[in-house]
Amino acid sequence: MADQTISVGDFVGLARQCLKNEPLLSNTAIRGEVKQLTIARSGHVYFTLRDPNGQLDCVMFNSASKFGGIKEGQEIIALGSIDVYPPQGKMQFRATKIEPVEKIGQMEKIKRELIEKWRLDGTMERVRTPIPLFPRRLHIITGAGSAALSDMQRLIENRWPNLHYTIIPVLVQGEKAPEEIVKAISMAGKRADLIIVGRGGGSPEDLWAFNLESVCQAIIDCPVPVVSAVGHESDLLVSDLIADLRASTPSNAIERVIPILAELQGAIDLANDRLQGSIDRWLLRQIESIKLLSSRLSAGPMRGLSKEKVRIQSLISRINRSTDNYLNSQKTKLNSFEMLLTATNPERVLHRGYSMALTPEGKVVSSAKGLKEGDSLTVVLKDGRVHTEVKK
Repeated sequence: MADQTISVGDFVGLARQCLKNEPLLSNTAIRGEVKQLTIARSGHVYFTLRDPNGQLDCVMFNSASKFGGIKEGQEIIALGSIDVYPPQGKMQFRATKIEPVEKIGQMEKIKRELIEKWRLDGTMERVRTPIPLFPRRLHIITGAGSAALSDMQRLIENRWPNLHYTIIPVLVQGEKAPEEIVKAISMAGKRADLIIVGRGGGSPEDLWAFNLESVCQAIIDCPVPVVSAVGHESDLLVSDLIADLRASTPSNAIERVIPILAELQGAIDLANDRLQGSIDRWLLRQIESIKLLSSRLSAGPMRGLSKEKVRIQSLISRINRSTDNYLNSQKTKLNSFEMLLTATNPERVLHRGYSMALTPEGKVVSSAKGLKEGDSLTVVLKDGRVHTEVKK
């Protein structure tokens, strides 16, 4: 077990490093009541921040002048990071800036008034511009050399190596910050397809530029989508409310708008495999359907033709039989008529010794009535004709 132990100093150093590497504990603004205020001759300021739920020892190095006007019992907001003092193994908050809560209250009042103004005129409900799935002309507006920029660059390289993007360095706090941010947004809006405006955490005063109407109006007027990525998740600024997308931190902005190239390629390959599989299965189904149809077409028509051939032959036989029957019937009738005509033919009567008298018009004289003396008649005998005249 002795081989697995570490010294107290090493352990404290390890704990200190872990705390300092935690993003939520770095460059954070905390609020509390000032207690046990001590200003050393060296200019260092030692104090405790307390609220009903806890307390934390704090230090500001060489900052006696910055602490002017702050009194014990006053409520302040301190910006800084957690640290450990190894000689005493004591955790403390290293503050870099402080602000009285009264001043913060005035700033919050201005912020609320701007939000209410835009809520009433409908600006807060404006239609947001969609974020592109794959930004090709990303512009990042942030402080030059800042930790926020380093974090974003690292994440971009990890997620999409060699992605082209443009950095526009600006002041993110101070009097000139709003003007520089507005100019940067206007310039990026002419060339980018996506803009990230961001910075790391800070005190309310440090983040104040992103609550100003000029900066927020520039975001509203920008023709391309703007992502607001200011401070920490707990910070809620007017730029967050008015932007096309709000990211809790600069790093979160990259995670939300830059896909992971390897995952995207994997998803595309998987989709291609699935698509190819679907196409192959569809083709196989179509081939099977064509084979089945071909088989039916090969067998079906022949069976149909055979049936039709038998039916036609049957019809032909029936037609032939009907025709023969009809012809025989008509032939029988014709023979009957022939026999009747033969039996009633006048020439047959003449051959039996009879004669037939005809008028000059060729009409048969069947009675003496109607004849007058002197009428000419033709007497037809079996072997000739005799012309005669009627006498009394």
